[in-house]
Amino acid sequence: MEEQNQVILRTIRELLEEGKTGVAITVLNGLHPADAAEILVELTQEDRIKIFRDWDVHESSETLEEMSEEDQVELVGGLSPQLALNIIASMSPDDAVDLLRKLPEQVRESVLINMRLDLSSKLRRLLSHGEKTAGGLMTPEAVRMSEDLKVKEVLEELRKVPEQVEMVYYVYLQDHQEKLTGVISLRELIIADPERPVKEIMHTDLIYTGTDADQEEVARLIDRYDLLALPVLDKGGRLLGIVTVDDAMEVIEEEAKEDLYSLAGTWESEEQKEKRPVLATLKGRFPWLVGALIIELLVVGLILRSYSTFLQGNFSLILFFPAVMFIGGTASVLSSTNIIHRVLSEEASTVSFTGALLQELLHGVVLGALSALVLSLIAWGWEGEARVSWAIAISTFFSVVLASILGAVLPWSLKKTGADPAKASEPLMSTVMDLFSLLIYLNIAFMMV
Repeated sequence: MEEQNQVILRTIRELLEEGKTGVAITVLNGLHPADAAEILVELTQEDRIKIFRDWDVHESSETLEEMSEEDQVELVGGLSPQLALNIIASMSPDDAVDLLRKLPEQVRESVLINMRLDLSSKLRRLLSHGEKTAGGLMTPEAVRMSEDLKVKEVLEELRKVPEQVEMVYYVYLQDHQEKLTGVISLRELIIADPERPVKEIMHTDLIYTGTDADQEEVARLIDRYDLLALPVLDKGGRLLGIVTVDDAMEVIEEEAKEDLYSLAGTWESEEQKEKRPVLATLKGRFPWLVGALIIELLVVGLILRSYSTFLQGNFSLILFFPAVMFIGGTASVLSSTNIIHRVLSEEASTVSFTGALLQELLHGVVLGALSALVLSLIAWGWEGEARVSWAIAISTFFSVVLASILGAVLPWSLKKTGADPAKASEPLMSTVMDLFSLLIYLNIAFMMV
């Protein structure tokens, strides 16, 4: 929290202790909703409820939209049913739907039943779509006008647009059957000839999506074409609503977290975590850790037993096991992480696998050569034996090169088969590379020492 907000937080706490709720609300009214939300979440539930009871519904709903879903649910749960209804009704439809999804079913139905019929019907339609689809993300509040209007008529109509409409930057044009035929930006309208028919200057090469499109695809389209909003159409080409760029950014952040946690096998849905937070984490990690441990113990044990006689006479080679295995495992994770980023990005369809593989191979050669040089110098200084030093250098080089190749191939292969590429960097990836590194090291050492 910024220092300014910390000062305001202390001030509001003092005002509430003195019973000056109205003054505290006046202070909050002078803040951006995001700052007000940041301050409110630091207050006790009792103080928050005290403020919301006396706060203007429009101001409080804007601030509520900036809070996390968990804080929203907690706060709304402490309000009277009528006040909760009024605040939710004042929220933008897409934010209201997100909150309603998190409320208990009985509470949600109670709110919808007691709400204005037109608003209740609108929210029910949005709730009918999947939460992680374009239909679940969209808001129906978009500026729709006839394509037969002139520029000056469109501008005149824009002055009548209700304040709660979220995105006025785009005007969506429709024909007589209410099918979307074009779009034009506010800037283009302002600089255009007022007498000119809007049909002549609107963009007809529309970028749009359907209600069932996955939220990742929606975010990708908005990011790729630098849109502030993406129209969502029904099968008849009619505009149902728009997904705004702020919602797309939330999706990108959410998916980035999911991919990051998937790298360690720890991702589970928020619902699963809320029901069993400890078990959710253990379920994601434990199988991979146990599988890696079993493979390491059984296979590494067999490999070392096969070379036991050789190693007894060359004990110094054992000292470099951890270093060679660590470098190979690390190189594979670095390579797979880079490939995962590429195959999950919007460029995945245009980046050839051969090009990506050659790039990782080049990285592997350079990193392998540098790692081999460092370890061989350490081995030479420690043992003073050229054969041991060369064995360590060559095995390290080939381990890193192989690790880079496998780190590139595995996530790309998973992507092509429809699996989650992030799974490539889970514990088993490092385990496999440990085994390969050990085999390469022992075989080269056996031939050279």
